[in-house]
Amino acid sequence: MGFRRTGDRIHRPNCLSCSQCVSLRIPVDKFVASRGQRRTIKKNSILDTYVVINPDHTNYLDLYQHYIENRHHETESMQQAQDTFENFLFSLWSDTFAIEFRLPSKELVCVAICDPLIQGWSAVYTFYNVGYSQLSLGTYSILKQTSLLKERGLKYLYLGYWINDCDKMNYKTQFKPCEGFTNDQWIALHE
Repeated sequence: MGFRRTGDRIHRPNCLSCSQCVSLRIPVDKFVASRGQRRTIKKNSILDTYVVINPDHTNYLDLYQHYIENRHHETESMQQAQDTFENFLFSLWSDTFAIEFRLPSKELVCVAICDPLIQGWSAVYTFYNVGYSQLSLGTYSILKQTSLLKERGLKYLYLGYWINDCDKMNYKTQFKPCEGFTNDQWIALHE
């Protein structure tokens, strides 16, 4: 229905004069990786993937802070980062889990935080070591999530909101086909 979770709250945009925020999802059975996405999958074949139920949040805090400082250029104290991290990504009532991506050395390079849903997963947030930008870890995280969902027989990966005119969000429509929640229904956006 187009809702997202932030911390313990569930929300959906309800702007009277604007409808630019569109909730997106990937129907994983229909998804076909592009040529570039297949290269990303191959490039990351060295990574080990772990689905972690009831993750210990503190294991991810350093990586999260590194990501925020380097990708979003925001500087926070460790305490501020921890408060933001826990209040933004996790919830007291959701069975939130993590997908860890590790190098053969066991170094943690990427974490995807997800919420389980009846028909799939909601991709809450992904953060990674920007020193490995050549691996396209954000893209790989979505590709791996679609693969894991297919293996489990689930239908959808929900990517959150997309605004057509926002360059930072346009990566979401590179996963085709994708569907947007518009006028209270899911419609194909990009085939």
